Amino acid sequence: MSILIVLWFLIQLLNNVNCQNVLFKPTQRYGHSSTFIDGKLYILSGRDDAGAARIGKEFFFIDFSVPFNTQNVLSYDLSSINVVPSHVSAATVKGGANNKTLIFYGGIPYINNKVAMSLVYAFDTQTNSWAPKITSDNLIRKGSLTGIVDDNGKAYLFGGIFVEKTSFNDMLILDTINLSWKIGNSSNAPSPRNAYGATLLSNHLIIYLDLTNYEWYIPKISGTIPGTRYWHQANVIGKYMVISF
Repeated sequence: MSILIVLWFLIQLLNNVNCQNVLFKPTQRYGHSSTFIDGKLYILSGRDDAGAARIGKEFFFIDFSVPFNTQNVLSYDLSSINVVPSHVSAATVKGGANNKTLIFYGGIPYINNKVAMSLVYAFDTQTNSWAPKITSDNLIRKGSLTGIVDDNGKAYLFGGIFVEKTSFNDMLILDTINLSWKIGNSSNAPSPRNAYGATLLSNHLIIYLDLTNYEWYIPKISGTIPGTRYWHQANVIGKYMVISF
């Protein structure tokens, strides 16, 4: 009898391990969020041109901490433990006390704007579990914005759009360690916008916000300035900010 009990526990253990490492072949999508934490790229929700509902509930990661073949990148499915309703255009950052927590904010519900969906979620990448929901009173849901996190675990969320109609130019600041909110300085802030690109420099500047003094300003840039655009990505490589579009 004791042998049967031991075998049962071993089977359950194997099932749990397999559930956490199910190979997965994702399809093309847009409006999803991606967060790089501890060598793994976590991708959540999104949609495709056909509007496939299943994509909205998909949650998976690609492990870049091990050797991989670009012709056959392995993805691991976490959809069975996903608690976030289907959505597009949310903002995600890594944070938490150990900098290994996926922090999720906002997003536009996939089906309709009345779906029950919390404003903030947190996913512990060490235990593959969702933390209790983070309360966020007096804040509205926004999408199509970029999350930037500094060395102190503070996430900066500028602008965004509300229900695909109204754009904002406010700055929300979420302390991902203490899970507390504050409103940043909006004086001289850029005009209301969404679907923009933003990145953090090594000297604690978010183009164009100084995180030391929390002051907005427009830097002097030489050369021919490219035209305006949206839905692009901005990354810092050395002394250059690279715009991909």
